[in-house]
Amino acid sequence: MKKAFFALLAAAMIAVVTGCTSMGFVSDAGEFPADASTYEVLGRVSIKTSATNSGYSKLYQAAKDLYPDTDDVVNVKIDKKTTVFLIFVFNSYEMSGIAINYK
Repeated sequence: MKKAFFALLAAAMIAVVTGCTSMGFVSDAGEFPADASTYEVLGRVSIKTSATNSGYSKLYQAAKDLYPDTDDVVNVKIDKKTTVFLIFVFNSYEMSGIAINYK
């Protein structure tokens, strides 16, 4: 009886702690403005957000916090991270881009 109980307990523990995480490509708006003499590259900006709290405005705000002279974020890339835990699915996004300042 004890062996069956511990086998059932072990199976339940495996089911509870089993999960899967995967990364997937979502978007790549990889274009800089045509005339390179009209802007200055400030640097790369990256953020990790939840699925309900993401978007260009969040990336732009992170760029403004890091580089106060930011006028735009270009070359935006978005990756989606999906985590599955039993029957629950959680999505989050990793966004990055290049902060620029127009001259």
